[in-house]
Amino acid sequence: MSSSIILTSRIPYTLENPLRPQRPATSKIIFLAMEGIATEEDYFARVSELFHEVKAKIQFISVVEDAVHTREKNRTQEQRSLLGKSKPKQLVEKIEQFKAERNEKYQFDKFDDEFWIVSDIDDNLSDAKVEKFHQALDTCEEKGYGYAISNPFFELWLLLHHDDITEEDKRFAVTEEHAYEKTSHFRERLRDCGAPLRDTKHIRREDYTKEKIIQAVNRAKALHTDREGRYPKYLATTVYQLLDKVLEMADKNHNELIPASNEESSHACMDI
Repeated sequence: MSSSIILTSRIPYTLENPLRPQRPATSKIIFLAMEGIATEEDYFARVSELFHEVKAKIQFISVVEDAVHTREKNRTQEQRSLLGKSKPKQLVEKIEQFKAERNEKYQFDKFDDEFWIVSDIDDNLSDAKVEKFHQALDTCEEKGYGYAISNPFFELWLLLHHDDITEEDKRFAVTEEHAYEKTSHFRERLRDCGAPLRDTKHIRREDYTKEKIIQAVNRAKALHTDREGRYPKYLATTVYQLLDKVLEMADKNHNELIPASNEESSHACMDI
């Protein structure tokens, strides 16, 4: 693994967005195919800002941004429809299509790039969808792609920046005993912690700091107790694995920054 990292969600080069006419001058890019077309993009853009000081070896680039060549707020209905195809199997297909169409630009065979899908459990374990979900993970493992999965939603990962998990939160995990249910619970928790999502999907940049990311990684690792399975079958998220890459590159001694006592970092939203 390289010794430094830069995160970016820059839009690819077009006449409207002349930011990246060719492959960035870096030895490694981590390409993300993400389920959300707003929340996740906002979040990784914020991470890019926070870790701007670690430069030039690794970059994060969103596959969907490169696919539509348009910033989120300027996307047409057709582009939104394309991006709405975001189940895990479709995310893997987007990576495959992206690699086929962008090989001349990115020269994948010459670099040690990584490809990840960022997805939720939500209803993917239902009888109608579970087979395709497992097929997507099979393909990821066959191709060497990473996958960061949240049970039940990405909003759980956001909540871990602001508060510890409660017994009430655990009730909404998708398990053998509890099927997926549509809920605004985690958005409400974020609101109560003083970090609401704008229009139910956009983060506020100021709500996410380096310190909060470290807390989120620490909390997520503590939640992820059974790491033998391919994905959490209880309330947990593996998005921390991506952020761990950032922290390890940004500061080799970042573990020293993680509070040694759970009491020091617990119930952060109570202090807001």
